Amino acid sequence: MATVRVRYAPDIRNYRYLIHPLKESAPITEGFLYTKEERDILNRYFHKGIDYASTHKTPVYASASGYAVAGYHRYTVLNEDNTPKLYDGKPFSSGLGYFVQIYHPYKISRVKGGRITIYGHLSKFGDGIYAKTHRPLRVDYKRRIIKSNKDKRKYRKGKEEIEEMIRNTRRIIRKYSWIKRLYGYSFSENIKKKESFMYTPGELKRLADEDNKYVKWVEQGDIIGYIGVSGLIHGRLKYFENRKRPNLRKIKSWDKPHLHFEEAARDWESGEKILSRDPYGIYLSKEHYPDFNYDTLFIDFEKKISL
Repeated sequence: MATVRVRYAPDIRNYRYLIHPLKESAPITEGFLYTKEERDILNRYFHKGIDYASTHKTPVYASASGYAVAGYHRYTVLNEDNTPKLYDGKPFSSGLGYFVQIYHPYKISRVKGGRITIYGHLSKFGDGIYAKTHRPLRVDYKRRIIKSNKDKRKYRKGKEEIEEMIRNTRRIIRKYSWIKRLYGYSFSENIKKKESFMYTPGELKRLADEDNKYVKWVEQGDIIGYIGVSGLIHGRLKYFENRKRPNLRKIKSWDKPHLHFEEAARDWESGEKILSRDPYGIYLSKEHYPDFNYDTLFIDFEKKISL
């Protein structure tokens, strides 16, 4: 049977062009695949990134030079029936939170079309980096619950179960109104209305040349942000969402402070991340990361990482 690496690693030559995004030796708490514990929480198998655990406000560095944009991305974690999933009795969220995306053109990444790196769950951005914000989408839970449970509507008992789901969801919304909002899903073709992470390479270059505040060329090793837990709400919302220049204090979450880091490409029409690569070339969950190979994307791959 083919391994995950054989099945999902894109056929791209591994050219070392990155440095580690943290200066310190940081433990890897999630690998390219989620651990079983995390899969049970998020109902997802692929992580397609690396999580480095560290302390609140630890500086995060650009792994390679490129065009940096920032945004806010957050969604409520749901059950299969589209009701809010509870963690220790409270609703919770996932997503990148406050994040920076850097587009690395061919001259940097040596990959046709360029590559992106993403740095998620930040508490604060580096100097000169601003999030382009948009109005959140509103979630119609009643419509979603009815649609995902349409087979139950054929029977009286099923209809009663659906009505009870809707009532329970409304009770949760009254206490935790943030679950009605989705951030980071403005996929307009209009450059003024679309998320900055969807700017095409041509748009990035033009906006940077025009000194647009939402696009900044950064050099490898520049500070682009600081570690936090943004996007990982649990229970009460304890910080301001969707700010251009966030500065989050240390707060409790369902997860610990960490940096989510990933390397991929982006389909500039759909906004979808594609051709994700494990920078360590392992493509498994965190338990396998002591088994480093030498075909990484990191220039400083010899750097000791605590695992």
